[in-house]
Amino acid sequence: MKKNPRTPKEILVIVISAVLLVASIILLGLWTKALTREERSNMLRLALSELVEEEGERGLLEAAGVPVDDIHYSYEDLPLFAGDRPVWEFTDEETRSAAIYQKTAPSVVQIVSASELSDAGQGAGVIISGDGYIATNRHVAGSSSSFIIRFYDGSTATASLVGSDPLLDIAVLKADKAGLDDIDVGSSKDLGIGASVFAIGHPYGYTWSMTKGIVSGLERMVFSDSGLVIPSLIQTDAIINPGNSGGPLVSSSGLMVGLVSSIYSRSGSAEGISFAIPAERVMASAEAIIETGSVHRGWLDILSVELNEQIADYSSLDVRKGILVSQVVPGGNADKGGIRGGREAVQYGQSVIYLGGDVITAINGRKIESYEDYFAVLFDTVPGETADVTVIRNGREITLKGVTLSEQTEDNSRWLIR
Repeated sequence: MKKNPRTPKEILVIVISAVLLVASIILLGLWTKALTREERSNMLRLALSELVEEEGERGLLEAAGVPVDDIHYSYEDLPLFAGDRPVWEFTDEETRSAAIYQKTAPSVVQIVSASELSDAGQGAGVIISGDGYIATNRHVAGSSSSFIIRFYDGSTATASLVGSDPLLDIAVLKADKAGLDDIDVGSSKDLGIGASVFAIGHPYGYTWSMTKGIVSGLERMVFSDSGLVIPSLIQTDAIINPGNSGGPLVSSSGLMVGLVSSIYSRSGSAEGISFAIPAERVMASAEAIIETGSVHRGWLDILSVELNEQIADYSSLDVRKGILVSQVVPGGNADKGGIRGGREAVQYGQSVIYLGGDVITAINGRKIESYEDYFAVLFDTVPGETADVTVIRNGREITLKGVTLSEQTEDNSRWLIR
C-alpha cells in the first residue's frame, strides 16, 4: 500500500521543528557550559583567595610564575598596583638602604666648635663608644679644644678634645653624655671594587643626609695640600661635600668600614673623587689616643724618591721599582743601620736628588715597589722597633738586619720627592 507523498507544508513544518530542536540542543549546551565556567571560576576564586590569605599577593604572583624578587611593601595601606600597570612601592634594595640609615644614623653626630654656635656645623663625627667617645677628622676638630655635639635625637652635649693623629687625619672627642648608640664597626678588608657603600653626614649643614655609591678603589694614597701623605684609603664615588668629613662610610651590611676624610676635585666640591680612612685604622688610632692621648709610628729618617723607569734608565739600574734613598740623616738611625744615600746630584723636576744610593725593595720581608707600599708597611710599626731592610746596592741584594726606626712626624713624613 503506497504512502501519500508529504505536502510542501508538512515538509516545512518538519524542517522548522528540526531547526528548533538543534537550536535548543545548542542553547542547552551553551547554558550548561556557562554554568560549568561559572562554577570553575567560583572554585578558582575561592582557591586564589585562600592563597592570598595564606601567602599574600607575593605568593599569588609567584604561583603564577611572575618574577617578584624586587617586590617589598613596608606599609599595609600602600597599594601593590598603581594606575594601569604594576608598581613596586619599595624594592628590596631601597628597603635595605632605609634600614641601613635607621641603624647607623643615631650613631652619627654633628660637631660644632664652641666658638661657632651656628646652624651650620663644622662636620660629622661617629660615636665609637657608648660612654661618649667620638671619632672624627682632625681637620674637623681644627684648633678647638671644646665643642658642642648635636645628636640624632635632637639633644646636645659639650665635648672636649682627647687627642689627635695628624698623620691619619683623626681626632677623638669625649662628650659629656653616656648611654650613646655606638656604631657597629666592620673592616675595609671585607670590601671589594664595586661594593655598595653609604655616607652619612651634614653636607652644607643639611643634617643627617645619606648618599650612596660604590667602592671605586682600595689602598689609595693621597697627598694633602700640606704635603702629608695618607696611605691605604678607600676610594668611593659616593657624593661627599663639606660637612660630610668625619662621618662614617657604611657597608651594605650596616657596618662602618671607613671614616670619610677628603674630596679630591678641582673645585673642592662633590664632582671629584672621595676617600675614606679604613675602619680598622681608625679604631686602632682612636684606641691609642684614648689610652695615651697620641699615636706614635715608626719611620726611616731618609730623603726618598719613588723609583721609576726614567730614573732607572738614567742610573743604569737593573731594578725598576722600589724606594731610592737620596739622602740619609747624618748620625740618624737609618745611617747607623747601614742605609746609604746617593752622591750624584741631578735635577729632577723642581727638586735636586742624589743618585747612587740604596734602593729599598722590602721591609721585614714585605715587598716595597711604591710609596703606597712604603707607607703601608711603616704605618704598622712603632718608634724604637727594629726592622730588616732589604736594599739593592751596586746590583746586589743586601738585607740590613735590625735597623732601628725613628718616629714619624708631620715634618719628616714630607721627606719624599714625587
